[in-house]
Amino acid sequence: MRVPEALKPWRPWLDWFDAEIVDLLGDLLLRLHPMLGAFRMRAQRGAAEPEGIDDLRRRGHYERLLLSEWALADEVPEEFDRRAAGGEHLFLSPKLVAREADALTVAVFDTGPGQLGAARLVHVAMWILLAERAQAAKARFAWGVLGAPGVLHPADAPERLKQLLQARSLTPGGPASDSAGNAQAARDHHEREWRRALDEADPSPGERWSIGAHAAGYGLGHRVDVARAGEQQLAVTIASRQARRELRLALPSPERSSALLRGEFERVEVLRLTEVATGARGQGKLSLKQPPLISWGGRHIAVPLAGESAAHVYRLPSSAVARLAPPKTTRWGKGKSLLAATLTERHFAGLIPLSQGLEGWQLEGMGRLPLPPQGDLDVTTGTARLLPCVFFNRGAGYRRLLLLTSQRKLLSWTSQGSEPSAYEVVGEQVLAIARTSATQAVYLRCHDGRLHLHSSLHAEALDCIAFQGQARSAFLSGRCSLDSWQGGCCVEQIVGGHGGERSSIWRVFMRTAERPATEYEIVLPADWKVVGLSQPDGDDMGLIALRPDRKALLRIGAQERSVLYESPSPISTVSVAVDADLIALVDLQGRLVVLRDGARKMLVYTGGDDG
Repeated sequence: MRVPEALKPWRPWLDWFDAEIVDLLGDLLLRLHPMLGAFRMRAQRGAAEPEGIDDLRRRGHYERLLLSEWALADEVPEEFDRRAAGGEHLFLSPKLVAREADALTVAVFDTGPGQLGAARLVHVAMWILLAERAQAAKARFAWGVLGAPGVLHPADAPERLKQLLQARSLTPGGPASDSAGNAQAARDHHEREWRRALDEADPSPGERWSIGAHAAGYGLGHRVDVARAGEQQLAVTIASRQARRELRLALPSPERSSALLRGEFERVEVLRLTEVATGARGQGKLSLKQPPLISWGGRHIAVPLAGESAAHVYRLPSSAVARLAPPKTTRWGKGKSLLAATLTERHFAGLIPLSQGLEGWQLEGMGRLPLPPQGDLDVTTGTARLLPCVFFNRGAGYRRLLLLTSQRKLLSWTSQGSEPSAYEVVGEQVLAIARTSATQAVYLRCHDGRLHLHSSLHAEALDCIAFQGQARSAFLSGRCSLDSWQGGCCVEQIVGGHGGERSSIWRVFMRTAERPATEYEIVLPADWKVVGLSQPDGDDMGLIALRPDRKALLRIGAQERSVLYESPSPISTVSVAVDADLIALVDLQGRLVVLRDGARKMLVYTGGDDG
């Protein structure tokens, strides 16, 4: 992961976190670092001792005279005496080194009720700052909690930082204190016990930090007070016998900080360790051409493999720190080409062209389907991307497959009982289709100057919207509830520009039961690529688009735009779920990244050529 130049000293620790947490912690580190003052712990013991050769000099003890000089004494004694009288002899000068003591710095954190919530953000930042400070001075860093005097822990892994975050307590000073006693008395008692334990330690730490709620004095040596200063600020005071420094820190939003305080920051590392353990990397490279397929409900994702007649199907973890199970690999036969694909719950399925028809591969009960006329579906030229399709299986009594062709025709095959599958053209000029429930799909078509939103269950349109001009592409986002559409759509229109440049006008339409229908336009240059539409959020929903350099995914709304995800490698393909707050992408390194909750949480980060 890339970090700004100013944060490079803390790079080994920041690599534990995802990009959003790095951004949050980076601000704290840069604000707090100048307040720490000079490092004062480089203790030495014993006299300086020689260690190797430093230089050649004309003065010195004759025990260190160069051998070439002694050779003159044997061969030309007069010359040896002359050089001795003139001070011209050369002596070895040893390098003198003072042996350093085993340097140690210790931080003791107050995990009691006065330090719950946002105050622990400062604890995390101080933990990292002191660990780097000790490492730079070739010293060791250890930490403990106020309620457990004398118990020290190393700071060598993210699990240790999680251990600190999980040590919070509702009793003053920590779990070892007397909940019925006075909070200040309990804190003073624990500090005395800590002071005694550190004085008796070997080595005794030269730098000692007390970090927590406000108290009198300098604690163990340096005291860091963290307290609320209004609703949106923290007051931080760092005091020692040499100096006193004060700072006000603006609180980040709860959405940004909650994952860190819950200990949900080791996502990339956990998932990569899972890959190594399961051997997922050796099962083929992900396709850079075919976008990931997201199942209805957002529980599974399928990604075809490059150069193989196969696909990986991933069951998404329930949380950002849960382990990613190894993917299930599904193959449709060497030498066979897949025309269209879908996820039926957790199974990857689709259509395979045959010489006299179509094979409903893994589409239960469909078997061989009649081949549509060439004007409806051309299977001879192939397609660069798999066509979208939706499959409904209500048992032997009714099965239906909907397929949207590159000619914008929506085709349907229906199987009832033992009768052969019936084929029909459901509609033309269809721009988008999406499954919205176990029994229903919706599709958007443009006809007679209007956009018509249809359900697969009814002939009448769910919604009609006036629309003038030619539509190039469209996306849907939302759900169907009681035969009404709760969501929106966006439609692209191409317009010319000056000097031959072209741009796109995206018209966004939003329909919800709680609010009146809204719509707005967004104009984007032609080198921006819209890949989907966000879930409704209050009065707004935005386009999901790739920046021209393809290294960032943005949400572009009516009033503002925000960066959802920045990639170290250009992004190749993206899919945005229609009925769930989920985005899946594959970058040019072959990594699959799955984002949830407005891209604030990373569920999956797997694959790639760089390990």
